[in-house]
Parts: sequence; structure tokens; C-alpha cells
Amino acid sequence: MKHLALAAAALALPLALAVPLAAPLAAQTVDAARYTPRVLSAAQASRDVALLRRALETVHPGLYRYSDKAAIDAAFARLEAAAAAPITELALHAEIARLLASIHCDHTKAEMSEALDDFRTRAATHLPLRFQLIEGRMIVVSNDGQPGAPPAGSEILAINGTPVPALLLQLAPLVSYDGTTDQAIAAKLADDSDLMGDDFNENYPSLFGFPESWQIEWKVPGALTSATATLEPIRFAQWTALPGPGAKYRSEFYNAITWRMAGKAARLGIDTFVNYRNPVQATAFLSGFFASMKEAGTDHLILDLRNNGGGSEDVSVALGRYLIGQPFTWSKPIRYKAVRYGDLPDYFETWGDREARFNPPLEAFTRSADGWYDRIPVLGGETLGDGDSTFEQQPIGELAFRGRLTILSGPRNGSGATRTIAQLKEKAGAVVIGEDSAGSAEGPTSGAIFLMKLPESGIKVRIPEAWNRTNIAGFVPGKGVPVDELVVPTLADFEAGRDRALAVARGQLATSNDVAGLLAKALAGEWVGTLDYRDYGNDARQALPTLMQSDGQALAFTFDDGPGKTVRSAETWTLDASGRTFSIASGAKPAATWTVVEARGAADGSALTIVLDGTTIEKGQALTARKIVTRDGSRLRITTQTKAAGSPFLMRNSYELRMKAKEG
Repeated sequence: MKHLALAAAALALPLALAVPLAAPLAAQTVDAARYTPRVLSAAQASRDVALLRRALETVHPGLYRYSDKAAIDAAFARLEAAAAAPITELALHAEIARLLASIHCDHTKAEMSEALDDFRTRAATHLPLRFQLIEGRMIVVSNDGQPGAPPAGSEILAINGTPVPALLLQLAPLVSYDGTTDQAIAAKLADDSDLMGDDFNENYPSLFGFPESWQIEWKVPGALTSATATLEPIRFAQWTALPGPGAKYRSEFYNAITWRMAGKAARLGIDTFVNYRNPVQATAFLSGFFASMKEAGTDHLILDLRNNGGGSEDVSVALGRYLIGQPFTWSKPIRYKAVRYGDLPDYFETWGDREARFNPPLEAFTRSADGWYDRIPVLGGETLGDGDSTFEQQPIGELAFRGRLTILSGPRNGSGATRTIAQLKEKAGAVVIGEDSAGSAEGPTSGAIFLMKLPESGIKVRIPEAWNRTNIAGFVPGKGVPVDELVVPTLADFEAGRDRALAVARGQLATSNDVAGLLAKALAGEWVGTLDYRDYGNDARQALPTLMQSDGQALAFTFDDGPGKTVRSAETWTLDASGRTFSIASGAKPAATWTVVEARGAADGSALTIVLDGTTIEKGQALTARKIVTRDGSRLRITTQTKAAGSPFLMRNSYELRMKAKEG
């Protein structure tokens, strides 16, 4: 699938305009505060919305795949109501993004108009730092060096006066992802090469406008007090130069590979399958790595795809030829909702031969009883852009790898990356470690992506033309690929620069069968530190000095809630006979049940991690809950997060504690 080529010229961003990071801001930026969004009349906005609806209902093969018609009609009704009055181009972009996100297709999303893209390229509008959402917190990964900027590892509490949880809950409904894989939201808000930086920077202006400055409230995790920095926005080219939480912005297959060999094990990291901007012959390009493994007698390959969102299908198939030991078929016949589009191509940009794309011969398809079109495979044919992956592929002979295969996966996976993981798990016996992938194991709606320009607003909309169906026997509709061994990234891992998923893959960090013993080792002792919590009313953060005593099962807390006000509470953690379920009782409240989903300890006992999943009720709403316990030496952290469907995990409360020094 060359599914994100999107007419390369149309998508290319003018990175040549980049200036050195250290150049004076006044000399390199356009004042974002001077930009006045264009106001569309109700008639103009309604014409764009009507055209968008007609295009989606005509072309999109997944319009009702994950959201039924009633839900999509309701989403359109909201958009049509917003367009029934004068509306700014930014507000219309936000409402269109919200509508498209409700389809739950990661290839269906909005881009700003060319005028806005040009402004955002010239002007300083981006957040002057990179972040990652870890344990429900916005953790700084890097900054641009402005005085007072929050350092790497610090936590952002509020941006321009809005607490981070409230901000993320407003942005989340504008994030597109496949099916029910809402774990992708946190990853995309922080890192998304599909858009102009990430989903935070792409959509923040549509909801809040272009900030003249960024007011950032931040603190070190566990601190009692916070600081506020006033920072200048930076240009897009500067933002892309900052180190981020994932792959380099818009990297390509040929330059997105890392390679390590140690003894009989090898690690091959591929951060993208994108192979259409500067293409290489994928099978030949990979041959050097597999030749090295053969020469070294490698018996364990760790294929690290955690930063890989997908790309070109030729790379996926090439990997399959090296790793799958028998002839295989990658895809079922490509399926289309329509192959004739009336006048809609007048508004579409795409790649390749437009006549072949928009007027293919009808005899090239079989028509199903429900009116859909299945393309008849043509060996070597790329008329519609998908090559011959519906034909049987032959394994590589001499350089094939037939040893143990481990794949590292996570929520940044989507599209072709997820399909690759699904194929290798089913056909090559791969063990998948890390976090469940996003994307669709069954196959995404993709093919050639039509880039539709709405004539009144200039807003561009990506519309997939085809359903690419993976040729696998087993999948869960709406899901990516489940892991065989879950490894949850923690704040302790980030602070220590530790890659536990890789350690698990290498056999250096095993699951503990003695969860009660591991927990007792983590909790037992006298501790001093803070309780940090999110106010239920306004999402503002509060921190209290805290003491804790524990025998490894009973926890007794003492909180300093201000002058002369001491509060005490207690919890008891009881593990059932299965060794996988905790009951946590506190006072007169009914005991809460938590399932152990991960429990690991370093061999030397220096680092322990326990992850528990459960449910809770907040403001009458049932939420998913997660509790993470980590201990590193004399440092203990217990964090509880909650999330609703369609939103990221948000930190509810966290104990940051250190072992109390012994007197004398």
C-alpha cells in the first residue's frame, strides 16, 4: 500500500525554510497573534460540508465499519449545525476533524488549508518542547532552550491556564484512529508524522487559536510546588528538530533502521515502512541484515516496530519473504465501495494515472451481492497502486531466517505495521512483546488516499478509497494485534533510561510468579514524600506532604493538609488464591478488585514493576482504571490513572515516596 503518498508534491512541507535553532526569534518568525482567521458565511460552510458528506458517503469503504449509520448521521448533524452560522476556518477545521475522527479510520483526517499551512510554516505557532504521555502525565522529552523552559523529565500541569487533563479531553475527540484502538490517542497527541507535528500542535489552534505565547505550568514529579514559564512559540521547522518520543519526523525506510548484534541475538529496528519518497528495492535492501545474521549464526531476531506506523506494502512483503517459511498470500482481493465517483474527482488529488484511478474498466472487478467491488488481481499490475500482494509470495531461500522471532509492538503501530505484525505472528510464530498495537489486524481502509480540497474553506480531507484486507485466519474486529507479553512503559523507566520491553525480549526480565512477595518487597518500609492528586472539580493539581508505613500488605498514610490539619487513611492489599487478583480495601468503602497484568522484578532486586487493571466510577461514569507500582532502590511510586473510552489515560493520584532515613 502506498497509502500515504498522497501526491507527494501536495503533502511536501517546506522544510528548506528551516533556520538554525539559535537564531533570534524576532528575526525568524511571523507574529501568530496578528493572524485573523477567515470567517466563512453559513452558505459557504454549508456548501463545503454538503460536498464532504457526499464524498464520504460515495467513496469511503469504512464509513459505517466501526460506527453505525445512526452515529455517523448524528456526527454529521453536529457538523451541519456548526456550519449553519458564520464560522471561522479554524473552527470549521475542528468540527470537520471531530466528524472524521468519529469514523474511526486512521487514514481519514483533516488538514488545514494551504493558506494556513503556509502561515504555520512561516510563523512561530508550535509548542517549544516535545512531550510524551506517561502514566497519564504530560512529561517533557526536550525543549528548545528558552530560559525557564521545563527540563526533560518534568511534568506539565497546565498550558495557557487550562489544566492538562481538561486540555487533553478536548483534543482527544479530534484524533483519528482505527476501530476501538483508543490507546493510539496518547501516542498521536505527542507524535504523529501524518500531520503538522503531532495531533496536539495540529489541533490546538483550531480549538484555542494561535497563542501569542505559551504559559506553561510545570514541576518535577513529586514536588510540592510548581513553576510557570512564559515561552515564545517556535516555527514548525524548529519543532521538527527537537528530539521527540518516537521516530524522526517523516523518516523513510532507507534511513529509519537501527541494527545491533550481540552473540546469537540480533535487533532490527524499523521505524517506518514509508518507501515512496526515496524508494529502494526492499528485498535487496534488507538482504545485508539477513546475510549478517546467517554468517553470525543468529538464532534470535528481535524485530522492533514500536515506532512504525506503516507505509509501503513492498517492505512488509519483503520482510515476510525472509521470515515466513512457506509460500504465503499477504492480502485478500482489495474491496471498494465504488469505482465511479461522478464529479467528485474534480475535487480530488491523488497519485498515478488519474484516468486509470477514476475510470478503471468495470471488468477489472467482480460485483458482490451487496454492491461492493472486489478487484480481480493482476500479476504485476499496479494500476490501482497495490502491486501483487494478493498473489502467492515465495520465501527467500538462502538468506531466510528461521530462528526465534520476537516483535516489539505498541500504540504507534498502525496500517501496514500492524498488518505485518499480524502476519508474522500467525505465519512465522512470532512472539509479540510490549503493548497492543493500534491499527487493524484485519486490514485498514486505505488504498490510494484521495486528498479532497473543499472549495470554500480550502480545508483538505483525506479519504481512503479501498479496504485492504489482510489474509489471516484470526483477528479481533476493531483491534490491532494483542501482545503475548505486556510491558507497560512507566515513568520510572523513562527517568532511568530503561527499555524494559527490550529487556524482556532478551530474556533478561521475567514475569514474577510470586506477586505477593514482589509487592511486599516494593512496599515494605517507612516512607516519606508526597501525594499528588487531580482535583475532581476543576482538574487542578494538589500536592500534600505524606508519610507511609507498610508491612508489604497494609498501608498506613499520614497527610499534612495545612496548618494544624493532619489526615490519616489506610489500605489493605489482599491477593486471592489465583495469585492474579488483588482486593484493595480502604475504610468503609467497598473493596476494589484489581487484576495483575504485569509483575516483574530485576534479578538484583533493584527495580520492581507491578501493573494492575480495574474499573472505577467517577462522577457517575464507569471508567477503566490502572494502578502502577514501581520501586527503584529507595524510591517508590504508586500511580492510579483512569480513562473513558475514546480518551487517553489521565493521572488521578500518585504517591512519590522515598525510604525514610533511619535515625542515628
